[in-house]
Amino acid sequence: MKNVLFKYMVAVMALGIFSNHINAQQEKPIININELTLEQMKNYTQDDLLQLPFEDLIALVKKFKLSSVQELYNLLLNPTQSTASKMEEDVFQSPLATTVITADELKKSGARSIPEALKLAPGFIVREKTNGNYDVHIRGNDFIAPGSDLSNSVNSTTLVMIDNRPVYNSFLGATFWENLPISVNDIDKIEIIYGPSAALYGPNAVSGVIHLITKKADKDGFQTDFDIQAGNNNTKIASGAFNYKNENWAFNLSGNYTNSDRFQDTYYIPQLNEEVSGEEVGAQNAIKDTNYIASEFTNDYSLAKDQGAFNIGISYHPSDNIELTYRGSYQASTIQTAYMDVGSVISTRKSSSFSNSLNLNIGNFDGHFSLLSGNLNAIKGMPGYEYDYKEAIGKMGYNFKYKNLVVRPGVTANYAYYSDEDYVDVEANTGLLNGSAELGTIQGSLRLDYTAFERLRIVGAWLQGYFYKPERSYNSYQFASSYKASDKTLIRMVASKSNSSPFVLNTYMDKSIQMFMPANETNEEGTSLSLNMVGNENLKPQEMNMLELGVRHNFMKNLHADVSVFYNKSKNYSQLVSEQRNPGEQETGSAPEEEINQEPGSSITITESMQNMDLKSSQFGVTASLKYVMSHKFNAAIFATYQKTDLDDFKISDATVYQELTGEAIDPMTLNQDPAYISMEHQYTPSFFGGASFNYAPSKKWNINTSVYGYSKQKSFYTEGRSFMNVEIDPKISFNLKTSYQVNNWMQIYVNARNLTNNTNREFMFTDKTGGIYMGGVNIKL
Repeated sequence: MKNVLFKYMVAVMALGIFSNHINAQQEKPIININELTLEQMKNYTQDDLLQLPFEDLIALVKKFKLSSVQELYNLLLNPTQSTASKMEEDVFQSPLATTVITADELKKSGARSIPEALKLAPGFIVREKTNGNYDVHIRGNDFIAPGSDLSNSVNSTTLVMIDNRPVYNSFLGATFWENLPISVNDIDKIEIIYGPSAALYGPNAVSGVIHLITKKADKDGFQTDFDIQAGNNNTKIASGAFNYKNENWAFNLSGNYTNSDRFQDTYYIPQLNEEVSGEEVGAQNAIKDTNYIASEFTNDYSLAKDQGAFNIGISYHPSDNIELTYRGSYQASTIQTAYMDVGSVISTRKSSSFSNSLNLNIGNFDGHFSLLSGNLNAIKGMPGYEYDYKEAIGKMGYNFKYKNLVVRPGVTANYAYYSDEDYVDVEANTGLLNGSAELGTIQGSLRLDYTAFERLRIVGAWLQGYFYKPERSYNSYQFASSYKASDKTLIRMVASKSNSSPFVLNTYMDKSIQMFMPANETNEEGTSLSLNMVGNENLKPQEMNMLELGVRHNFMKNLHADVSVFYNKSKNYSQLVSEQRNPGEQETGSAPEEEINQEPGSSITITESMQNMDLKSSQFGVTASLKYVMSHKFNAAIFATYQKTDLDDFKISDATVYQELTGEAIDPMTLNQDPAYISMEHQYTPSFFGGASFNYAPSKKWNINTSVYGYSKQKSFYTEGRSFMNVEIDPKISFNLKTSYQVNNWMQIYVNARNLTNNTNREFMFTDKTGGIYMGGVNIKL
């Protein structure tokens, strides 16, 4: 895979260099400074701008309120961001590992959705489950503990925000990407910080933060932007925006719609180790869990995604120091994706929600308040997984500046309410909650940022919080320093700790399952089995400690490198554990069939509760990226991550699992009474992953963007009852290509190919073998 990737990069870069040399003297950039936007300007190099008359440069400085022509040049080299420090600064100066994906990069890349666009960022593992539905992790640490329920594969440690509004789902602690009301075309830029960041953003910013910042009208008057594309697998993607701006006010109305089909209409059943037709899936799921309602399984077996949303934005900007922004959104979606192993693994998730958010900036003060309400059916057909929810978030902070010191105090309060009482028989305990549940958090933080000798920067942040639903205090910290060794080199170091927040399901679960083991040769009357699953209000939240070293270096004014070396340790994972075990009963709480059958007509009750595990993970890794901008005609980015994750104190109570993992046989009764603890390498996070992107504009009319993304082999295992199944996912490289032609000032047409070579290797365990999507589209801007 590495040789293929290397050859691909060399070929594309050679093409860009050769073409640029041929065309260098044929065409000089024509820049209309009156219509030029900030994002468009970032596509030009210093050499391009130097060809402008001096009076045009001064006009640009005034237009974008810059202090000098040199500052204008700097905008081309490092896009600004504010997520890493809560202050506006360019990426080169950031004391944390930081990446910014701009709107122009998103548009040229052809990415169909936000999670797919994250393939453009270093350090991201993005795996497609079904057509257009993705699993996203920063640096890995995913599916821990291996062999457990697939819900443990959901990313519950990355905080995603839209304009400062967290979009984290508190029921199981996850980001459901289809619930985001915005599309790629709504985004001005994506700011990403890596590693524990709860000291800045509160719980759940454990592995990092993804901040989606939406577009605002950038010039006075009316503007429209419509983009429509369609292709194979019934793929239809449409987005549109209407903007208006005058001196103090800006108005935005946008909408988006996506529809796509799966690459197959069959479903893989792990316990059968075979594919079955859609008509059979409901019945197979009901066999595994008798509560499953087979008739409610989707009838549209081919559907992968049906998603739509509307957004409205209003901003008031009476002066340079005051801005008030409101955003309201509605979204509805139905997708088929892997979420939990209910027989088929792939199930239907359906949701709708309203959100309202308000951002206020007055000088050095910033405040945010948001309300969210909605309905989500996480597994259609499984009682208890449909619920209504309401969430409220308020936060504010202030930057006190004195000479070279910035002091930022902040306070945040969150409240979440979840209820399934309208969808289950509460008295019969058929739901997961059988009523309502609340979560609440209040926290205060303090951040100090000091620069000495104009080269050494020292940053310290501390957060002290309190979960009042359930009651628990917590703290997080982040200490960072950077040293500007020269104008071209910045060295940085970070030590930080963050934790997740309680989840509704882990905390308040209250579910009963009644099962009956039918009569057989040894048990003529059969056996009744009652399984009670309960949450735990005393669970410790998952926690990560990280140490990171990094360096940024500008080899030339247009060639930048960034390297990060990181080491982290995580603990306080949780899972259901049997509290009451009869002789021979398994750790999972399910008694062996021969034990149940020993007493005809008997009744057995098993209680499982959510408990912290002794399991710990440690990860060492290196991420490197290289960016090169030859001119507005050609630019390239290459990035890769190597990581190794080890697990310690992995508890095993099943003899089959122990033998499969260690190669040693052990007496089942001995292991059941005295579980073994082993250490092992965790290989479900690929050891190598990365990609590259290249953009070439041979003329003012044409633009060609190509990208590649790949990862190495992944290995894990899956347990179903007493059976053990090794799971391997082969390496995969996918190539993308978007070629566009500017017909006139307001229309662009393009072809967009995702997974150009139609590599159908499965990317996520037990899910679809996703292939290529080939689309044609048109973009209209007036």
